[in-house]
Amino acid sequence: MYVINFAMEMEKVGKAYFEKLADETSLTGVKNIFKMLATEQQKLYDIFKAIESNANTPLLVDSKALERAMDIFAQLFDEASKGILRSDLDAYEHAMKIEADIVKFFENMAQLETNQDAKTLLREISDEEKKVYNSIENIHDFVAAPKWNLESTEFSNLKEF
Repeated sequence: MYVINFAMEMEKVGKAYFEKLADETSLTGVKNIFKMLATEQQKLYDIFKAIESNANTPLLVDSKALERAMDIFAQLFDEASKGILRSDLDAYEHAMKIEADIVKFFENMAQLETNQDAKTLLREISDEEKKVYNSIENIHDFVAAPKWNLESTEFSNLKEF
């Protein structure tokens, strides 16, 4: 199986997973988060599709390794939330965990790969996944800021004369 085709398939799985979570929740904020994440998965799919169309030669990775990888991804998405997502923060933390696992997976695949072209492509895929992780983390930190930095409104507008 081609590396890029595998990556595109994983983005399809991720998109379907986040759409399913969005459909299963009744919380508007959490629903919007998962819809946004599904959109991010589609954007990554489009990026990988562009890489595929610009590639000079198809890049192969051992199909046995990719078959095992499909099982790993299936487990990752099967261990889903099932009622534990009660707030926006829970949803972001869940998404961050998934993205971190995906980044680690592609980094490990790149280290194990012997074909230099495939190794390069796996690193590119990992870098794109890191961008998604960083976006989710930044939003999470923004949403969590009031929990972390509690300030009293009584003292927030004080200025020195």
